[in-house]
Amino acid sequence: MLLILSLNPLFNFSLGSTVQFSCDEDYVLQGAKSITCQRIAEVFAAWSDHRPVCKVKTCGSNLQGPSGTFTSPNFPFQYDSNAQCVWVITAVNTNKVIQINFEEFDLEIGYDTLTIGDGGEVGDPRTVLQVLTGSFVPDLIVSMSSQMWLHLQTDESVGSVGFKVNYKEIEKESCGDPGTPLYGIREGDGFSNRDVLRFECQFGFELIGEKSIVCQENNQWSANIPICIFPCLSNFTAPMGTVLSPDYPEGYGNNLNCIWTIISDPGSRIHLSFNDFDLESQFDFLAVKDGDSPESPILGTFTGAEVPSHLTSNSHILRLEFQADHSMSGRGFNITYNTFGHNECPDPGIPINARRFGDNFQLGSSISVICEEGFIKTQGTETITCILMDGKVMWSGPIPRCGAPCGGHFSAPSGLILSPGWPGYYKDSLNCEWVIEAEPGHSIKITFERFQTELNYDVLEVHDGPNLLSPLLGSYNGTQVPQFLFSSSNFIYLLFTTDNSRSNNGFKIHYESVTVNTYSCLDPGIPVHGRRYGHDFSIGSTVSFSCDPGYRLSHEEPLLCEKNHWWSHPLPTCDGKNSFNMQNELVYTLKINHYRTNIDNQPNLAHA
Repeated sequence: MLLILSLNPLFNFSLGSTVQFSCDEDYVLQGAKSITCQRIAEVFAAWSDHRPVCKVKTCGSNLQGPSGTFTSPNFPFQYDSNAQCVWVITAVNTNKVIQINFEEFDLEIGYDTLTIGDGGEVGDPRTVLQVLTGSFVPDLIVSMSSQMWLHLQTDESVGSVGFKVNYKEIEKESCGDPGTPLYGIREGDGFSNRDVLRFECQFGFELIGEKSIVCQENNQWSANIPICIFPCLSNFTAPMGTVLSPDYPEGYGNNLNCIWTIISDPGSRIHLSFNDFDLESQFDFLAVKDGDSPESPILGTFTGAEVPSHLTSNSHILRLEFQADHSMSGRGFNITYNTFGHNECPDPGIPINARRFGDNFQLGSSISVICEEGFIKTQGTETITCILMDGKVMWSGPIPRCGAPCGGHFSAPSGLILSPGWPGYYKDSLNCEWVIEAEPGHSIKITFERFQTELNYDVLEVHDGPNLLSPLLGSYNGTQVPQFLFSSSNFIYLLFTTDNSRSNNGFKIHYESVTVNTYSCLDPGIPVHGRRYGHDFSIGSTVSFSCDPGYRLSHEEPLLCEKNHWWSHPLPTCDGKNSFNMQNELVYTLKINHYRTNIDNQPNLAHA
């Protein structure tokens, strides 16, 4: 509900009069907090701004320093549509200001926004510091006072994963520490107003962005810190190093023809370890040649998203040639190299998603590799030994590699199920089946820790039983998933299918075996912003729900625990009510006389 806090002069809408507005406690003001009657022509006057509106708050909170973290609703899953969320951060020490930085940020570009302002007057356009949308954000945002407000507005259509914010108190007249670029070097350690920071890149990298940034009087840096990218042409002579595709991992771009040469001491050899690899399949290529000329023997040519095996040169020089066409690009690649002598094996590195035991690579030594939870060995054996074969010193088998499997049968009391490729992107055209089996008399609980697939096309089905013919518990894509699911028997079946185009991060699912009570249903939970009435979950019992002020239940029917140990309906949600309709009623509160009166909508123009 919109309230007029003061009217100066009283009941007077003549030139120069000012009206101030505020909203009821559960509403947020959108628009100017005050408007003034101004002359716009010789005989006409108009208010200096549109009349503000009050919209119901659906989420948010009041936060205090000295530091903390908060997220958008449902993070890291999709935030709600038609949300109006407000956070106000207040420093414990009123002589300090608030600094925020985003660990993650992704809103539907152009439609969902996060407005950030200075002070505690939420929605006042005069205090706005930033309006953010999409996925690009400043490194830091700093308030001018001891308070900062954030207002998230989302439309009725599809959303995204939202954001995670870290905040802390810092000294006044400071822009905060913006950090140092990856592969970069920073000169300067002052973050106060008028301080300057200068940047350069480590050897072999090129700087993109501003070489220096200034802390301005409004506590904001003049620009984001620069980035350091790997150049397209370079020679490497250090005994070990890294080769990255341009702008890795953000995508290498188009129309590239890059050449890198690695040169070690005569008599030594070079070993390549592929840590990440993602190129446009069949159009962008990386060729590795055993020598320094274009005509040198080819050790391998690679494309697509399949991470290549480790490669070892026969000479002391390797040449890498990377070509990208005019169209799509992938993440690119991250390759580490090291040189080694003739009486030792190459350093195998530490495999991704695994632990390595053993640091001696001399002839006769061995190393072992154990995969982390949720991963299996996709290449090699658990132990390899440095041996002499056909006059060459080499490992007895391929370097072990661990990856998330595409399906499997799991019978441990608890564990993880990961999408293939995790923590990277999954592949196209997958058809993966998992069966989880618990002891008879037990149920299985699965919890979605992360979930993000291509909306409408890459789908995870969960069935209540051992196969595809079992009852469907749910079919999920995008980012919308329940927090957890339970089976009614000791089996759960999962089927993940993907199309032949875009992919995403996939999922991380935790499962565990739980004891089933023969005479009851499992705890149905409590809606966010809601309350539950009833604590008896036995067969035939019911529980009901209500919502906090400003929210409405998605369905009113009580939940009934049925004979199959399932509740009769899904857990309801508490959704924010529609925005207050300011066209139907305008309520003025006059501060002096302490009374309210209904007044017809005022015209936007007043005769002077």
